[in-house]
Amino acid sequence: MKIFKNGNLMVVTDDKGIIDCESEKAAGLYLEDTRFISRMVLKSSLPLRRLHSDFSWDGIEVRYLGLSKPEAPHFDIYVTESLRAEGNTLYTELTVRNYSAEDIEVSFEFEISCVFEDMFSVRGENDAYKGLDISRTLSSSTTNNFEFESDFEKDIVENSLPALSMKLMSGGSSSLSGKLRLSKELKKEVIFKKMLSERPVKDFSPVKNTPLLNERELGDLKTLMIPTIYGDFPGAGLPWYATVFGRDSLIFGLQTFDLLPEIARNILTVHAHLQSKEEDHKTEAQPGKIVHETRLNELSLSGKLPFERYYGTIDATLLFIMLAHRYYVQTDDNNFVKSIEKNIVAAAKWIDDYADPDNDGYIEFAPSGSGLVNQGWKDSSDSVSFADGRLAEPPLALVEVQGYLYDAFKCLEKLMVLFDKREMTSLYASRAAALKIKFNRDFWLESESYFATALDKDKNPVDSITSNPGHCLMTGIVDEDKAEALVERLFSEEMYTGWGIRTLSSRMKRYNPFSYHNGSVWPHDNSLILLGLMNYGFSEKAKELALDLLKAKERHHDNRLPELLSGLSKIETSGKLIEYPASCSPQLWSIGTLSVISGYWTPE
Repeated sequence: MKIFKNGNLMVVTDDKGIIDCESEKAAGLYLEDTRFISRMVLKSSLPLRRLHSDFSWDGIEVRYLGLSKPEAPHFDIYVTESLRAEGNTLYTELTVRNYSAEDIEVSFEFEISCVFEDMFSVRGENDAYKGLDISRTLSSSTTNNFEFESDFEKDIVENSLPALSMKLMSGGSSSLSGKLRLSKELKKEVIFKKMLSERPVKDFSPVKNTPLLNERELGDLKTLMIPTIYGDFPGAGLPWYATVFGRDSLIFGLQTFDLLPEIARNILTVHAHLQSKEEDHKTEAQPGKIVHETRLNELSLSGKLPFERYYGTIDATLLFIMLAHRYYVQTDDNNFVKSIEKNIVAAAKWIDDYADPDNDGYIEFAPSGSGLVNQGWKDSSDSVSFADGRLAEPPLALVEVQGYLYDAFKCLEKLMVLFDKREMTSLYASRAAALKIKFNRDFWLESESYFATALDKDKNPVDSITSNPGHCLMTGIVDEDKAEALVERLFSEEMYTGWGIRTLSSRMKRYNPFSYHNGSVWPHDNSLILLGLMNYGFSEKAKELALDLLKAKERHHDNRLPELLSGLSKIETSGKLIEYPASCSPQLWSIGTLSVISGYWTPE
């Protein structure tokens, strides 16, 4: 699978650059969580042999050879097909050169299959809701636009593609150009839709050079960007997550705020505008809460799924506070941070009013039944379990989330000074100190010399050994006398594969190196642990982890850090990297991981 994108239009092809869902299930042209076109193939009156395709982050160039006549002794027709995404439009250009000794006449057109298919259906989910089954095959000789209209949206393909016959003199050449523009009109007002802009992505670059964020990685990041009226916002991953995700974008901001402060500011701005102002049980919205996910697909717009603007995340609101403070310290941009003061205060009020319903001092969640069962970063339904495999019952207080809470309190302590609310600083300082004492008592597993992954509904420690406590090193909540034992376990054979730290120990009942969250290795997870290792002075372990992640990148089939890797160790595979079969690439967090590594280690 190959992907290019420069704006909100996304193009997915197979590995050869062919846009055809017969050769690649996900192939097509997408806009706003909908596949508009599943097939777009160049047709010619002459037989053409496809050569190779050159990909860039915003387009593709394909070359063909042809015969001017069946009896021609050599290929003598050369065709270049260029496709380039910009905003909501795909631009095409064909260049044809005649190397034969005779004048020829040749015709070209594009064959297009319009499908208007929900992204979740393309992905193979929710077949019961698969209502958009309309499809039609067009040719570019048909100049008419094609539309699909439902009770919730109107999707339009504006067809201006080239389709004509041309006469080429011997030795001559000619070019044709055209475009396809996709658009979606909604039948109701949707705040996220109003934010979107049709323009291409703006240029950006790190404030200081690093060899790990080179042209390739920055191109991947541009591909992920979503143009909005508040600046370009990074989508979570392609092709399935080309939209706003709260946790993903905020963690990326924490990974990169020192190198890409403008993007951190855009992230904060968009989330400030999407912050909930009301309660809604179905979407799990609460005043002050930061959004988990936005979607503009039919299933979400119709209300059959809650993801149009969904708030089922326990950590994004804390991460918002953490990023706001780090951005302020990095940039000294007082005016901007003061402009989102009301949003930061609302986020802090959410902690007090909603995040701890039983007032035990810990942030916890219980699913509403309409959305995600688990609402931390490991959001698989089976990702919080005891060592013996039993699933933990909610409400759940996740270990890393308590670390984020501690960090958020420390950030609020300092932000209150900026907001001229000095009387609040001592309150947040004392709350942070009390939480740290309580946390190190209640989450510590004495028999394991490690932290529990969560507290369950009865406040029992969930005793599985996971990567989650490693995040707590980043936040500073771990007592100094427990840090060494925590780090030692993270790098033990049961947790460390030689490429990175597993999400779940190989000794646990639910361990599976090919599961999404129960034994795989996630680069971003490791990057937050890396920040924590440096925070507590474990520089040699940090270097070891950084180098192993870079080796994983080198061994990956496309020389990228993917969303996740299998959890098989180097020992088990004789040093071979075993990839995860359905990993997003490019993926936002993994690009951010390279930024974290660059802060502590520069390759020689």
